[in-house]
Amino acid sequence: MKSRGPSAILLVTAIGGIAAGWWLTRRSVPPPEPPAAVVPRERPVFADPAPKPRTLGKRERGLMRDGAAAEAGALENQRSLRFSDRDAYERFLAAAKGKGIAILGSIDRLNALHVGFLSLDELNALLEGDEESGFIYPVYLPTPKTEGVQEGAVGFGETLLSWLGIKGDNSAYGSGVKVAILDTGSTLEGARNQFLVAPPENAADWNGHGTAVADLIRQIAPAADLYSWRVANDEGQSNSFLLAQGILAAVDAGVDVINISMGSYGNSAILRDAVETARAANVLIYASGGNEGYEQLAYPAAYDGVIGVGAVDANGSYLNFSNSGNVTMTAPGLDLATAWTGGQSVYFTGTSASAPIGVGVLAAAMSQGGTRISSSQAYQRVADNLNEAGAPGTDSFYGIGMVDLGRVLQAGQPGITDAAIAANHVTPGNGGQPQLQVVIQNRGTTTLVNSPVEVTTPSGTVTLNITTLQAGDIATFNLPLSFTGDSAIIQSRVVASGGGNDLKPSNNRRTDVYTVPAAN
Repeated sequence: MKSRGPSAILLVTAIGGIAAGWWLTRRSVPPPEPPAAVVPRERPVFADPAPKPRTLGKRERGLMRDGAAAEAGALENQRSLRFSDRDAYERFLAAAKGKGIAILGSIDRLNALHVGFLSLDELNALLEGDEESGFIYPVYLPTPKTEGVQEGAVGFGETLLSWLGIKGDNSAYGSGVKVAILDTGSTLEGARNQFLVAPPENAADWNGHGTAVADLIRQIAPAADLYSWRVANDEGQSNSFLLAQGILAAVDAGVDVINISMGSYGNSAILRDAVETARAANVLIYASGGNEGYEQLAYPAAYDGVIGVGAVDANGSYLNFSNSGNVTMTAPGLDLATAWTGGQSVYFTGTSASAPIGVGVLAAAMSQGGTRISSSQAYQRVADNLNEAGAPGTDSFYGIGMVDLGRVLQAGQPGITDAAIAANHVTPGNGGQPQLQVVIQNRGTTTLVNSPVEVTTPSGTVTLNITTLQAGDIATFNLPLSFTGDSAIIQSRVVASGGGNDLKPSNNRRTDVYTVPAAN
């Protein structure tokens, strides 16, 4: 879940010739504790120093409460300003001098500023009326509590590559691909770090989240060039303006894809503009959907055009902490072995892991066969070869499916047979009578013909038949589900056409336990 906590920004300004220290405060949200598996040791608190008391004179005015920002969940006494042109931008900077306005950040490409102020009325008095003003929202790293994961969920450990279908040498995967990582910085050898937030002097003291994210990409696509922007401090805190700065810096650096394993629930105009700028430059953005179990994704994953990634376990089951809504796709997200700062290795959980795994799969697809293709071409190949899961077709939990690099790599090879039980999905049905949807997918490259499907429920066993199923397509059988008690075991099995050699017999059968939802 996103770690939420108070932080402070020190703003020192001269007012009426009298120096006085004052605070810009952030909205305080009690943070959930991060999982022990992802935090291998105590980390020092990283925050701006508290202001020192000054006695040079009487304070003539103080910080006025910013109720509008507080109500919106934004950082108080801070705004983003986007100007119509460079001249308007420069006029504001000149007018703001000596007026109790602090310039906390700037994005020249957007003619945008991040400002702090004592009084909103005084800020508004300096504006000409055609500026776009917006809130600055806190942004956090997702830090799920692994003890809250549903019973029966299976972690990945060191099985990520085999689960993705990677066989043999993958050392050339990602060659020529530039990947940006906006996070806490990376201590991996060869990663190029730039800092929008100052790090501790000793890299071993950095929050290891960014290192873990980068390592997951490198495990899948070792030859990719990693560009890391540190946009969050070691408490996992950032803001929407910093995130926008990072996106645009990555675009200017000419990257192919950006990974953002963090997010916010505030819809920032500046962040949205940065996302649109990246899209216009054909730079893909993968972002973690969030780990609160909400029925909406965090921003920027929730924006149109951003690839919002949800989390599944090693059985391909949706993890209950993973946010649902406009999910694009899902990827592994439970107990993944990855690097941490200080040369450590940890088990990493959450959509923070799922997003970079999606990026690694894209980078590998871009370099497939030694011939580099564009990120948009590679994304289409990945999307065409996702594994169906959950309800038939696109749904709010799995999106359009789960990543499968093996299918991407063999998509052009004819004659591959791979019939799979994609889901035993239960819906309430008419009148509250549960309905079972058994979903079969052809994950091979040849057509399935007359493939039998056997389904066993508490009511008995039925045998069905798939007449024809083209490569990549799905077939769905709808059956009533009758049982007594609070749960039912469902077992389904498909046999490939003519009993031929099936590439992956392990996905020919699936067993699920359906439990009646608790009454509200």
